[in-house]
Amino acid sequence: MEDPRRTARTLIQHGTIDLEDLWIRYWSHGGNAPVFELDAYVFEIQERHPFELRILSWALEDLGIDAPL
Repeated sequence: MEDPRRTARTLIQHGTIDLEDLWIRYWSHGGNAPVFELDAYVFEIQERHPFELRILSWALEDLGIDAPL
């Protein structure tokens, strides 16, 4: 299955989604990283707990994007 970080990264780079919008949805699902740490996580510069992948996937679903985990 595709890593939701890759999906998010591609969509951000193409301007399909905005990092701040993604972060708001990520935060609403229980994510606790500040926006700059989420940015680093999406671009695989920083690691976070494995459950963060699920939270990121939920945030993408909120934006109407299917990001399988």
